[in-house]
Amino acid sequence: MDRRRIALQIRAVRVTFRIEQPRGSPETMEAFRSRAMELLNGLETAVRPFPELARALDEARAEIEAQEPSA
Repeated sequence: MDRRRIALQIRAVRVTFRIEQPRGSPETMEAFRSRAMELLNGLETAVRPFPELARALDEARAEIEAQEPSA
């Protein structure tokens, strides 16, 4: 997978999360969070040759994990 495609996939997950986070129900966001982490984890091997994308991947994971579901 090329660098641009990896970067776009990371960005797509982050942007979608940011848009949906304020308006999603806690249940919906928990499901979204779970799927987002699956997608990001699937990029782990692809980012290895690209340190800047590995950092972006780590930042995306941290952002998504940091958002606790609202009660």
